[in-house]
Amino acid sequence: MKLLITAIIALLASVAIALYAKDDPGYIMVNYGNWTMEASLVLVLSVGIVGYIILYQLTKLLGGTLKSPRTLLSWNGKRKECKARMANAQGMVELAEGNWKKAEQLLSQNAQAGELPVLNYLGAARAAQKLGAKERRDHYLKMARQLAPRNSIAVSLTQAELLMSNGQLEEAAQSLKLLRQFAPKNESILKLLAKLYTKMGEWNKLIDILPALRKNHVLSAFDLDRLEHMAYAELLKCSAHDVDLLNNAWHRTPRRIRKQESVLLEYTHALIGHGQGHQSEELIYQVINNNWNDELCYLYGIIKGNNLSRQYKNAEKLLRKQRTNPVLLLTLGRLALRNGELEKARGYLEASMQADPQPETCKELAALMEKCGEQEKAIEYYRTGLSMSVSLPAQAQQIALPASNNNVIESRSGVLLAPQQA
Repeated sequence: MKLLITAIIALLASVAIALYAKDDPGYIMVNYGNWTMEASLVLVLSVGIVGYIILYQLTKLLGGTLKSPRTLLSWNGKRKECKARMANAQGMVELAEGNWKKAEQLLSQNAQAGELPVLNYLGAARAAQKLGAKERRDHYLKMARQLAPRNSIAVSLTQAELLMSNGQLEEAAQSLKLLRQFAPKNESILKLLAKLYTKMGEWNKLIDILPALRKNHVLSAFDLDRLEHMAYAELLKCSAHDVDLLNNAWHRTPRRIRKQESVLLEYTHALIGHGQGHQSEELIYQVINNNWNDELCYLYGIIKGNNLSRQYKNAEKLLRKQRTNPVLLLTLGRLALRNGELEKARGYLEASMQADPQPETCKELAALMEKCGEQEKAIEYYRTGLSMSVSLPAQAQQIALPASNNNVIESRSGVLLAPQQA
């Protein structure tokens, strides 16, 4: 097409020259030895222009013919690149959809032809992990590391993540600790370490990296606070079996964290288990006085403070805000009983029973009635508590327990029972 257009243009140019010089076409004579050529100037110019154009096109055509092998090779290379790109994209899709075998095949086979072979090998390693092929997984990771020595953090992060998901927690921890030496502020490393230490139950190590997590804004403030509270609560829980470990864990806990409900609950439960609940009595009162918590209030009635009278008076102050709270009323009943104020104890316990009947309240009332010498009432409360705790047939619940036997035994479920007369 180009050659045809060029020929037409040359023809039109020749016609234009001929028309322009028709009155005076000029004259040219070329003499060389015995050879002589005579022609008009217009003819010579026309033939020269046409000849030049033809020669130019022939030269261009010949050059294109000589370059055709390289052009063919270039086209073939581009076709292969396009094919590899499509295969890699499909491999990533298969990986996202969970087709592990197909994903591994596509990503590994087209890694070298792809634009980012490291990503191919990392994806293939993930697929191999899902297929349980640890050797192939490690091979792909090795290939990725060789191809990207400067980006070894990405490879090592992937390796640690795969080890962790495979349950190889110690190996993952070693890999991440080594990585952190090279990139101490890397958010992905810190986040993965926090996840790993949580999974391993390494609460001391998790607490150690909390400042780095906060400083580098790895998590939101809300999530970081939750993680921090959980870490200290779990540390106290794991230390509960030993008083010295428990005290060390408590001393490590910052003051602002000690007043967190989950943390204080774990600490108090552990102290009660060692018979030292009085150590947390004042702190519990401070917390529930500012931020009410039923479970802490319940524990406040269980523990025996160093000053029983003060403990009881502090609990009474809480009635201003929680006048009808059944848990507080139960706690007040216990503390009043402990201080020898039987009538007040009875009033608090009956009010708690009226607000929210519970087997435990029945047990406290039964014990109080026994102390007051009201055996019939005691047996009635024991029976009521039993009916709440254990699902019995209606006829069994209607059987009256005799009052002549005052002995009390404890069932396997922990409920106090009054035995029938033999």
